[in-house]
Amino acid sequence: MQLPLCYPMSCTHLPVFCMTAQVVIWSRVHMDGSNNYEPGVVSSDGVPEVSSVYDTDTGNYVVKRLRLTPFCTGNSHMPDGKVLATGGDDYSGQTGYTNGLKGIRLFEKASGNDNWDAGNWKIYTQQLQQPRWYPSQTLMPDGNRVVIMGGTRSQTTPIPVPSAEIFSYSASSSIKIDTLAVLQGFGGYILYPTVFVLPYTSSVTPGAVHMFVFNCVGGAIMSLFTDNTWREYRALSNAIWPTPGYCASYSMAGTSVLLRLEPESDYAAEVVMFGGFKRAISQCECDQETNGYAHRIKLDKKTVDDNRLSWKRELMPSPRNLNDGVLLPNGKVLVLNGAKRGVIANLRDAALDAWLYDPKAAAGSRFTVLAAASLKRYYHSIALLLPDASILVAGSEYGECTEACAHGTPWLFQHQAERFKPPYFFSGSRPSIISTSTATPKYNTDVTVGYSGTVTGAVLVAPAAVTHQVNMNQRAVKLVVVNNDTTNKRITVKMPPNSYIMQPGYQMLFLMNGDVPCMKASWIKLVL
Repeated sequence: MQLPLCYPMSCTHLPVFCMTAQVVIWSRVHMDGSNNYEPGVVSSDGVPEVSSVYDTDTGNYVVKRLRLTPFCTGNSHMPDGKVLATGGDDYSGQTGYTNGLKGIRLFEKASGNDNWDAGNWKIYTQQLQQPRWYPSQTLMPDGNRVVIMGGTRSQTTPIPVPSAEIFSYSASSSIKIDTLAVLQGFGGYILYPTVFVLPYTSSVTPGAVHMFVFNCVGGAIMSLFTDNTWREYRALSNAIWPTPGYCASYSMAGTSVLLRLEPESDYAAEVVMFGGFKRAISQCECDQETNGYAHRIKLDKKTVDDNRLSWKRELMPSPRNLNDGVLLPNGKVLVLNGAKRGVIANLRDAALDAWLYDPKAAAGSRFTVLAAASLKRYYHSIALLLPDASILVAGSEYGECTEACAHGTPWLFQHQAERFKPPYFFSGSRPSIISTSTATPKYNTDVTVGYSGTVTGAVLVAPAAVTHQVNMNQRAVKLVVVNNDTTNKRITVKMPPNSYIMQPGYQMLFLMNGDVPCMKASWIKLVL
């Protein structure tokens, strides 16, 4: 761990800006009524702001006005690098704020200025068709449609919203809404459902997008067609879940990762979930059991088409809840944050150790326990990959659950960020990128990269957009090596075959020396 850096406000939502190591933060005002903010957060009108652009290299920040309450939005990147945030909360009792439950917001650069920290939030006049607190949000392979799914009507009205809206970026509005049976089946467990675009289309109906949709213990493979109609292609019945009574991936439970897609396996999809909690509520929530298993499911085209879906599970080093999973360029997963006991805001026995999960190792030997953090990070903490392949760790709004649960868990708004350096930082063999033949390649075309050091391959990694243990933009694709001229230090790699494998937009290009990524990624923009 590096020494902590201060950031200006509680950190709940955190996308990475393309072409930089800057992130945009948004959250909510301090619920304890305190004025415990960093300098510049409270505006001249006396209202604390809830958004900023934070530079992870320098620790500097620029506060940004966002008065359409954005707490618990969906968030994702658009192909032009801008950040879209939909839904929000109704905490409009705070002076200066308005209800953001139907809000649509876009962070964009200022005209004539190429720096993100000079940009601002744009508020759309069009709104979502339904209020959404805790919706998931996913960019489709066409680079235009964004699916906004689930959530509840508000934080004060916990009525589920079992529908999916389609937002058109070109039309700047929500163009269709449908109630989905899979979301109705989630009942109250509809907060930030897990949604992954699978890396293939239908052989029968080309252009259809298949999505893995999951919450707690079950879900479905959903198909979205070009005419914006939906079909449930395959059910993920609760009956096949191998750990009855325990939730896995869910906004206030465990985390999930779509493992790195690789050409050697024809980009076969596989999802792994880490931890969660026991669903039955005990007398004291602080001592609620947490889930001690990792769960994996194969989602390659043949397995899904043949309807042979099944879970495999393996013991983790310890039970864990409210943890974050970060997909590294080498295909391994870093697990951080959370607790060993409790649920939601009522947690104790912090899970301080970082774990490294190797999906290609033999079952029973995939986890390695790494360094421990010095700061406890519970509900509303985050972790994400930066362009130098380090991990930004931040957030947390609650302290330790009180003894015997006699009193409510105290607020503790964490303003310190940390950087975790995985083992490859200490290998001494990290290459560097010198040049790229193009910054805007099309799919299935070649890109030549000049380098120093030793290089054996390359990987594309999407910039993160993370909140509540859910990274809505996390994806990594190993690239085909066309030629590697080790004498002249030039490697030619082929971009992914299509946008189902990786959605269009800005991606981080990492050169690899075996499992060791380069010193700093180069940004490229995948175009259709």
